[in-house]
Amino acid sequence: MKKLAIALSLLMGVATRISAQEVSVPEPEFINSYCILTSDSTLATLPKENGMIGKHETKTKGLLNKISKVADVASSAGALGAVIGANAGNLSGAVAGVKVLTTAGSVGDVASSASALAGSSGMDIIFPGKSSRYVYHYDGKDVRLLIKAANNEEDPIGIYRIVKFNTLKKQRRIQWIEFESSVLGTEEAQKSGFLYFTGHKYGDQSYLLTIPASEIEKGEYGIFFMNIITATSIPVGTFGVY
Repeated sequence: MKKLAIALSLLMGVATRISAQEVSVPEPEFINSYCILTSDSTLATLPKENGMIGKHETKTKGLLNKISKVADVASSAGALGAVIGANAGNLSGAVAGVKVLTTAGSVGDVASSASALAGSSGMDIIFPGKSSRYVYHYDGKDVRLLIKAANNEEDPIGIYRIVKFNTLKKQRRIQWIEFESSVLGTEEAQKSGFLYFTGHKYGDQSYLLTIPASEIEKGEYGIFFMNIITATSIPVGTFGVY
């Protein structure tokens, strides 16, 4: 089974690279522009929305348990991240919580922090309105996003997160959880709204991200570039899939 999983992963990577070679759209004009491919030769720019921090209404479960288990076998503190803002009353406190966890001196420190957070209320990033201004008409295939960066030397899996929002009548929410990219693709990550994707260099300074069709269902989505999240701004490219 392990050999089969590795083979399937390699085949998916090859397929994604072939797909990237078939794309012929120009790179986005501006850095940190989020675009979605509507075909191999056309794209649309996604609207950017700024989220607000609010208290999460339910206990932190699922993914935190997974993170705690991964901590037992991780080789470095960098293999784990943090959950923003357990018991924090504002974004500054939330960001501080992330810094504490991501600079933990050992895997044990991170595991202890994760365990301490497991029974606490986390923080949601909240967006007004129940839907994005952009609707992607889904055709049952992989969804591809094109992002222009300052450079494309980093692994995009480590610096971007794609999420499916919990949609309410007047807002969209996601409980912000930061973690090692190896957790993506697990059942816990999917249930928490964090999507698995692959990423490759595109052009001189862009990334082409591919969300497998198996991860997509009708709903509202967003893409975060974690390096530009600040205490006053959480810019997110948003889109609906219908």
